Amino acid sequence: MPKNGELPDPDDKMRVGQHALRNEGGCGGMFRRSGGPGAPMSNVSSVLHLIEPLKSETQPLRFRARQPLIRRGELPTAVWYIEDGWSARFKLLRDGRRHISRFYAPGDICDLSWLVAGAADQSVMTLTPLRAVRIDRTRLDARLRNDAALGFALAREALAEMRWQAEWLVTIGCKSAAERIAHFLCELYLRLERRGKTRETSCDFPLSQQDIADFTGMTSVHACRTLRELRNSGVIELCRRRLRIVDFSRLVRMAAFDANYLEEPMTAAGAGLAAPGHRTATPECRPAAC
Repeated sequence: MPKNGELPDPDDKMRVGQHALRNEGGCGGMFRRSGGPGAPMSNVSSVLHLIEPLKSETQPLRFRARQPLIRRGELPTAVWYIEDGWSARFKLLRDGRRHISRFYAPGDICDLSWLVAGAADQSVMTLTPLRAVRIDRTRLDARLRNDAALGFALAREALAEMRWQAEWLVTIGCKSAAERIAHFLCELYLRLERRGKTRETSCDFPLSQQDIADFTGMTSVHACRTLRELRNSGVIELCRRRLRIVDFSRLVRMAAFDANYLEEPMTAAGAGLAAPGHRTATPECRPAAC
């Protein structure tokens, strides 16, 4: 087993991931919370559980690839639960340059910020054929006014988003091209693993080089060269729209990756935010046992 804070080698990673998926209280293959079997896998999981009655009222809708879910300036009338397919939130500059600020993969909710925001300040477009459930904003607002637990879950999700954005500001601002892309691959794999969307050490990866470049803040040529370097180094394989992480420990070292920001947010004092009627506790993250 690895030392505390390190990631396992690929064989251990596979066994740890399988264990975490069997353990309903896990928070992904990398770590297991000491909060016990009742601890949620993620903030999004908590939100989904609470809005399940609303989600089950409508049938999934299907979208083609490169189809807008919302355009910048429009007033969102719903949020979307992504069942299958990928989409991206982005902003275009006047000269046509694009920055992608978020990818939405299966199991994500797009976009909880619309519940409190006015007009959308960024656009969202499907990257692949997509199947999603439309959750009406008006009905969700009404549920939110009468459900303290849902309000708490949304607050924690907002804090998690802030932690994620802060981490990516550091990554974009300080890390090299290779570190940025390696960081992105580590994070993406762990996100998908938590939702049971990985197989052994591989996952879907339908993103183009331009998509990756626009997310990591570099040119498409630079992204292509960096991905080729990562493949040639033997840490990853990319084939037929799938990513396989060959050596997870090396990829983590290359990225200077620390997954703590992916864990549930805590208050500045270190105490967990508690839903009404629940005790607070400071959960400890430790390597999952095989």
